[in-house]
Amino acid sequence: MRNPGTVGISPRVYVSYTRDSPEHVRSVREFAAFLRTGLGVDAEHDEWHATERRDWIAWTVDQLRTAEFVLAIASPEYKRVADGGRQRTEGRTRELEAAMLRDNLARNIPESTRRVLPVVLPGGRPEDIPDCLCPSSQGYYTIPRFTRDAAEDLLRVLSGAPLHEKPPLGTFTPPMPGVDPVVVVHRAAAPPTDRVLAVGAVVDLGGVRRLVDGQHWSEHPNRDHAAVCRQARASALPPDDGSAWLRQVEVRQPTGAADAAVAALAREHEILTALDGRAPELPRPLGFFRDGHLATLATRWPSSRSLGGPGETLATDIPAVGETVDPWRMRQVLRGVAGLCGALAALHAAGAAHRNLTPERIVRLDDGRLALVDLGLAASAPAPGEGPGRYRAPEQRRGSSRRTGAATDVYQVAAVTHHLLTGTPPSPAVALPIRVRVPALPDGVAEVLDAALAADPAARPALSALIPALSNLPAIPA
Repeated sequence: MRNPGTVGISPRVYVSYTRDSPEHVRSVREFAAFLRTGLGVDAEHDEWHATERRDWIAWTVDQLRTAEFVLAIASPEYKRVADGGRQRTEGRTRELEAAMLRDNLARNIPESTRRVLPVVLPGGRPEDIPDCLCPSSQGYYTIPRFTRDAAEDLLRVLSGAPLHEKPPLGTFTPPMPGVDPVVVVHRAAAPPTDRVLAVGAVVDLGGVRRLVDGQHWSEHPNRDHAAVCRQARASALPPDDGSAWLRQVEVRQPTGAADAAVAALAREHEILTALDGRAPELPRPLGFFRDGHLATLATRWPSSRSLGGPGETLATDIPAVGETVDPWRMRQVLRGVAGLCGALAALHAAGAAHRNLTPERIVRLDDGRLALVDLGLAASAPAPGEGPGRYRAPEQRRGSSRRTGAATDVYQVAAVTHHLLTGTPPSPAVALPIRVRVPALPDGVAEVLDAALAADPAARPALSALIPALSNLPAIPA
């Protein structure tokens, strides 16, 4: 589940249903369209893909594997099939879908409870929710009409945004006898405009003037909305050169959460300074700057001689779904990831873990090596729901009792590698061996990547096992 307050990241959902009647099919289709256009939810519906002859079983398996949530639409036929009955309509796709949902439920009840959400559409009945989804004890979502207000409970679950945010704990100071307590709110002064990260702005940090570009800029409030967090790539203006990755916290109200966000940037700078020069794949620190209520951490963004400017991230290297990655490209990816594992091992030796690895935070160098632009969440305390949605390790999800750490990075390294080789990130709900998608992958590599994606952190191999498996590759046949 994603972090509350995150802007611009749409949850991906698969709408699972049966074709009870033309009216029911039309209602499901309208609901899926409402999710996309009315709520901004990345919903998938099978009728939108009936543009060519296709393997619907393979398509359904892929949807169940890659979706963050499965919306199970209640109906008499859906209940009968999901609870083990035979499909009455043509084909057996729905029976397979129901069998996979039951298998996932048996394998991991907490994860399936979080991920598979029973939904009752207008005219539907809660009695038609499958018994295997435990509607009485675990709840369901009734959508009486297709409006945002009517779907608010469902939308809050999809976005991880509670109706009432738990406020931070302040400092308890008992009043003096006979004196009423007084709460004083200090408003932050407006920050200097030549320090705030904004697209097209020129910021002055440590005497170096940098132009902020819009390609990697983002802004969002912190957990309690007492601070604004920004990040952006910026290019140095003459006489200086090179690009930097800037992450900034602007404190609007002095709360514990806002102070923790600033402290995390300062701590990350300390870690970077201690690790500087240990591994070329680690970020190079350029400085930590405090200016009133602004705190900014600058790291070097790797440059590319071939591009004549900043290097590209791995987000540009992700293949299309179904595209075959050629052996040379596969070899380059695996060796680059092996080097990245060495850098993460140095970070782990310093007592920290990245916990926020994504293709957008990794830059490909001209020689094929992969470099980090920052240390992710290494300086932040673990929080439920942290981490990148598509590569989030099971222990980072809300409700998990397992601790994050070095094994979290192992999972995310394997998840990013899976995406670079297959075109889709892995799903913990349907654990398919990676060789199913990439038959040409060497046996040792496939085994270590499958093991690295284990739901239990204790079952994953250490980085020391990934490095040789990804480095010592068999020769490519002539």
